[in-house]
Amino acid sequence: MVIALFIVMVAAFLIAEYFFFSKKISPNAQAIPSLHHPVTTSTIERYFHPGHSWVLVRSSEPVVVGINDFSQRFIGRLDAIELPREGSFLRQGETMVTLKHGDKSLTQVAPISGVVVEVNSLLKSNPSTVNDSPLEKGWIAKISPRDLTLELRNLLRGVIADRWQESVRSLLVHWFSPQLGTVMQDGGRIVDNVSDLVDDQEWRLLVNDFFPHCSSSVDNNNS
Repeated sequence: MVIALFIVMVAAFLIAEYFFFSKKISPNAQAIPSLHHPVTTSTIERYFHPGHSWVLVRSSEPVVVGINDFSQRFIGRLDAIELPREGSFLRQGETMVTLKHGDKSLTQVAPISGVVVEVNSLLKSNPSTVNDSPLEKGWIAKISPRDLTLELRNLLRGVIADRWQESVRSLLVHWFSPQLGTVMQDGGRIVDNVSDLVDDQEWRLLVNDFFPHCSSSVDNNNS
């Protein structure tokens, strides 16, 4: 719970920093895009939800949504995935997809609200594509957004998103301390299949701390 509160505090600090510096832009620097980055036909950028999902804004609708690298390393190599249904309506911050590895599962929330117009059919037969390419080939769905400009204000992007993800990564390493070697690879990257390193109770605690917007479960039949 303490870690979860710390993550929220870090996110709040980064967001405050984001808006503080946006107000510091010189009025004469009109050629530089605003840090608020309003959605236009020339905007192509990835925004991150605190629940570790992302939305890629392209030159036109629909937008593409998926999960980040932290999520796929956290749950591990996917054995199965529950995708949203085409035509269904997703709300920002509510369940979008469920990832399954062994006896553990992890839900991921929608970064924005809208109607699902297409799901990544490749994931039905090869869910581990999410592990191999979470930001590209492993995208989850394409969504026709309801109020994209408004909801993007709830998300993180650019340097702010990078700092937030680094802080979460550092907290995960701290969670496993002093057994740092069990969660780190050479070069300081988080190992794959973090869920395999913990028992059922620890798994639930981890999810509560690092994915407060999501939920987890354990199939006791396989325990």
